[in-house]
Amino acid sequence: MGKQISIFHNLYLKNMHESKFILFTFLILISSLFYFNESFAINENNKKLILNGSSRLFDNDNNNTLVSGHIFSKITNITNNNYDSVYGQIAAIDNKVYVVWQESVTDNSNEKNYEVYLKKSEDQGNTFSKAINLSNNSGFSEHPQIAVSKNEIFIVWADNTNSNNTEIMFTKSLDNGTTFGKIKNLSNNSKDSNNQEISVSDQNVYVVWQDIDKTDSSSNKKNLKDKEISSSISFRGSTDKGNTFNDEIEITNNTYDSYPKVNSFKNYVYVVWNSENKSSSKGYTNTGLFFIKSSDYGKNFDNSIRLVNDNFGESQISVVKDELVIVWGGLHSKNINNIYFVQSEDNGVTFKGPSIILQKDTKPNYNSYSDRINNPSNVEIANHDHSYAVWQDIISQENQDIFLGNIKNSSQSIKIINLSNNSGISECPSIAISNNNIYVIWEDFTPGNHEILFTKGALNSNYN
Repeated sequence: MGKQISIFHNLYLKNMHESKFILFTFLILISSLFYFNESFAINENNKKLILNGSSRLFDNDNNNTLVSGHIFSKITNITNNNYDSVYGQIAAIDNKVYVVWQESVTDNSNEKNYEVYLKKSEDQGNTFSKAINLSNNSGFSEHPQIAVSKNEIFIVWADNTNSNNTEIMFTKSLDNGTTFGKIKNLSNNSKDSNNQEISVSDQNVYVVWQDIDKTDSSSNKKNLKDKEISSSISFRGSTDKGNTFNDEIEITNNTYDSYPKVNSFKNYVYVVWNSENKSSSKGYTNTGLFFIKSSDYGKNFDNSIRLVNDNFGESQISVVKDELVIVWGGLHSKNINNIYFVQSEDNGVTFKGPSIILQKDTKPNYNSYSDRINNPSNVEIANHDHSYAVWQDIISQENQDIFLGNIKNSSQSIKIINLSNNSGISECPSIAISNNNIYVIWEDFTPGNHEILFTKGALNSNYN
C-alpha cells in the first residue's frame, strides 16, 4: 500500500505543478510587490517550481528534496508493511544509523502482542538492513530506547510478558548488531515500570525509568481515577558495558505523570524529569521541571533543583562536554504554545533561561500555518548535539506535521522546516546528528497504517 501511495503522490505533484506553473509564477510576482519576499528556484529539466518555504516537493532526478533552502533526502518508509509500527527512536555514530520501534505481529493492533525491532545502516542511512526482532515474545513489548557507542548498541523497553506488571528489559550488542546478549530485567519488582530512557558514555551505561505502585480501593475499574497512586523515578548504572548493573537508586518519589530523561558525559550523569502532581504536594514544591546530577558515574547524586515551575512539559536533555541544553514543549494532555529551553555551561551547576524558540515572521502564503509554532509536543533533541530540535505540531484536527528548528539564543529568530508536510497525522519524531548529517524519523499514518518514516539532511551553517 505504501508504494502505491508514493507513486500516485509523485504523479499528482508532477501534473499539478505543470498545470499550475504559470499561475504560481504570477502569484509570486504579485506577492513580491508587498512585504513578503519568498525566494524560489525553477528546475528547468522537469518544469518544477521549488519554493524555499514549507512546501516539500520531491526531486525525482536526485532523490533529494529542497526544504526551506535545505537539501533533505526523499522520505523513506523504514517499516513498509501492513502492521502497526509506532514509537520509533533513532541513534547515529560516525556513518552508522540505527532505528528501533515497536510493531504489532498481527494485522489486528488490538491483539496485545507487539515486538521491538531494529534496523541499521552503515552508509549514512542510504540503505538499511533487514529488521531484527529483539524482544521476540508473546507479550506487549513497547517504547524502545537506544544508545550507541562505536560498534556497541544498548536498548531498553517496557515488557509485560513474564509478569502481571510491566518491567524494564535491557539487551546489548558489542558487534554492531550482529548478535545480541541475553535480555535482562532491570526493574524486577511488582510495580508498573515504564517511561524508560538510556544513555551510554565510554564503558558506562545508565538507565532511568518511572515506577508506579497502584493501590486500588475498589475493584470497580470505573474508579481508576480515584486510585491512590504512588510513583517514583528509579536509576541503575553499569560501568562494564551492561554486563552488570549497580543496585537501584530512587531519584525521587511522590511524583506522577513524569517522563524522566538521562544523559551522560565521562563521569557525569544527568537526569531531568517533569512532575505534575500538584494535589499531593503542600505548596506545590514537587511540581515543575527538575534536574539532578551525579559526578561519580551515577553512584551518588546531588540534591535536585527545580528549573521551572510553570509552562513545562516532557523534556529532553542534550550534552556536549560541559554544556547542557534541556528543551521541552507540551504533553498529550497539556498544551504549551512555545518550545522552551535552558542552558548550562558548567556541567549543570547553573542554568540560563528559560528561553523560547522564535520563528521568523513572513507574510502568510498558501500553507503558511505549517511555518508557525502552535502547540508543540514530543519535542526531541539529539543526545550529543543540541544545534537542532524536532517536534510535532497541529495543522488542523486531521493533520499534524513534523518540524525542525535549531536552538538559538532567545533574541535570535530561526526558520522552521516542515519535514513531513502531508495531509495525515505525523507524530513522535526522533533525531540524531553525526558527521554533519541530521537524521530524523517519525511515526506516520498517511500510508494508511502507522509506519516509521525516515529522512536525512546536511547540517547547514547558513541555516538562518
